Amino acid sequence: MAWYYTCENIKPRRDGIMTLKTLSKITRALLYALMALVAALMAALFVSADVRTFMENEYGAAGSTVLFYAMLLVCGGIALWILIELAAVLKTVESDPFVERNAAAFMRMGIAAEAAGLVFFVKCFFMFTIMTAVCALVMILSGLFALTLGMVFRRAVEYKRENELTI
Repeated sequence: MAWYYTCENIKPRRDGIMTLKTLSKITRALLYALMALVAALMAALFVSADVRTFMENEYGAAGSTVLFYAMLLVCGGIALWILIELAAVLKTVESDPFVERNAAAFMRMGIAAEAAGLVFFVKCFFMFTIMTAVCALVMILSGLFALTLGMVFRRAVEYKRENELTI
């Protein structure tokens, strides 16, 4: 059986599926682990000579190393920002997710994802790989999805405010 809502209270019931609180905590833990991994990989570009050698020789970035590292750092920074925004949104899931801050967070994530998609798209002209094209497409679609969610959340906040004013 799946999640369902009762008329008495508008809180999810548990029918053999993990609770919303547990799911939120697991997801946040995975987001924090991913944040640490992205930060470590970004730091490895500066610290590890092996990573630099791999990028320059095996990946084919020897000719435009500065441009390649700049792209990796910009996209890594955008990824960290999106992960931080997602973690902040998940903190509100247990209490009240339909707040203006979450609507704005989805809009910021959408713009950031569109920016990352643009970076990947531009990279396709300098160092084309199929994976770069796929990342560009995924980021552009993710950005559009996040912008749509931002608008949906903004509308939900408006409805919630109107509902609170009525008795």
